Amino acid sequence: MTKRSVMIHISTSRLQIGGSLFAEPFDEEEEEFEPELTPPNGELPEPTDMWMEGRLVTNPTRVELIYDEGELSGMEGSVTSIGYDRTSPTLISMMRSGPVSTAMVFEEGKRHFCVYDTPFSSFQVCVRATKVENRLLSDGVLELEYLIEIHGAQAERCEMIITVSENGTLFEENEI
Repeated sequence: MTKRSVMIHISTSRLQIGGSLFAEPFDEEEEEFEPELTPPNGELPEPTDMWMEGRLVTNPTRVELIYDEGELSGMEGSVTSIGYDRTSPTLISMMRSGPVSTAMVFEEGKRHFCVYDTPFSSFQVCVRATKVENRLLSDGVLELEYLIEIHGAQAERCEMIITVSENGTLFEENEI
């Protein structure tokens, strides 16, 4: 197992969309729900950027990016782990523990349900990834585009780009 200290940059943007992820039929095809993914002006809102220190943990079968949530994210005191099995690099899991906790799955074209626990309440959440591009070990980038809905709230289209660097530079796959 290898543990490396890294700098993590997370850029996210969100846009409310029409429709409900919970209302769509649940089957293997899941092709029926096609919300309007392009905002009226053609642009997503300005992204929110966060920088933090974290750890990249790798072993022969799994890769994990682990970091402590801060005040800016609103989840201070929680720890987030984003990872995948090396045999399925486009099936991403996000585990969050602490005052805010959840277990989300991002799998392109598939819908996954989870519970999001906060100190105030628990919410049922539906996530459907529209793009999973994992270049974490080759050039330090993980891109996720997904639809997310807290049951009973407006669905959102989200983009998250995670960039990882070590000593200010991206790393090479053969170094891991």
